[in-house]
Amino acid sequence: MRSVYEWMSEREKVLLKSARPLPYRTLEDGSELFIHFYLPRDFREGEPRAVFLFFNSGAWERGSVIEFAPQALYYVDRGAICGLVEYRNRSSHPASRPTDALGDGRAAIHYLRQHAGSLHLDPSRVIAIGGGAGANIAASAAMGISLPGGDPAVNAAATRPDAAILFSAIIDLNKGSYGYGQCADATEARLLSLSRAIGPGMPPMLLIHGTADRLIPWEDAAGFAGKMARRRNVCEFVEFEGRDRNFYHLNFDPASYEASLATMDDFLDRVGLLKKLADHENPHLISWRERDY
Repeated sequence: MRSVYEWMSEREKVLLKSARPLPYRTLEDGSELFIHFYLPRDFREGEPRAVFLFFNSGAWERGSVIEFAPQALYYVDRGAICGLVEYRNRSSHPASRPTDALGDGRAAIHYLRQHAGSLHLDPSRVIAIGGGAGANIAASAAMGISLPGGDPAVNAAATRPDAAILFSAIIDLNKGSYGYGQCADATEARLLSLSRAIGPGMPPMLLIHGTADRLIPWEDAAGFAGKMARRRNVCEFVEFEGRDRNFYHLNFDPASYEASLATMDDFLDRVGLLKKLADHENPHLISWRERDY
């Protein structure tokens, strides 16, 4: 009988089989981190495409790069270029810290803009999407939070996405809170706390959170969105009533997965990063089956 880990590994291989892996960062030990790209068949035709980078959850301790593969494939169907980003965590790189993961996120965004021509992507339409710790990575990049020992060869402005979409985001880290134990000390936890870095002129953000989240209270996301709005930033907060963690996963809560995609579509249209066409329909990945009855 196969273990759950063997099943998950096999599923990951299947979902990544159609992706194009490109190394975006070489680490000190010589190993590489990859972005697994899903590309529209006609991606070199027409105007440069919007690009989505997805950062999986896992509290900087673990996680699977394929977590957002269904969302990525949906946006490829809408004509975007999508990438699933490998970043360091305790499971893959035992000596790593959350700030290393944040640096990986910046490097991935920088890589996109460096290779905009060959990937036929629009460097002014880079959207970072994440869940949990991955949402913290996306938001910290959007907010331009300074990292210790940053790469002087990397232009800081080139590492900021043009929008961020955050699912069940880790907002602030306090002693005893979810993810705090992965930090080296209180200084690193403060650096990862998004509320401390709020200022004016930040890229638009969308926060999606379940009201029954047992690990990260939805009030954290609501409070952060309110503080962002008071500094005149575009920061929308959408709560999913009664939903716990992972509600946005296709294989966990298909109806909420579909609804969250529609929420993303509306947000991206409003901020002008992926406009709906005249014949656009909201996602019907599950509810279309109603027509069978």
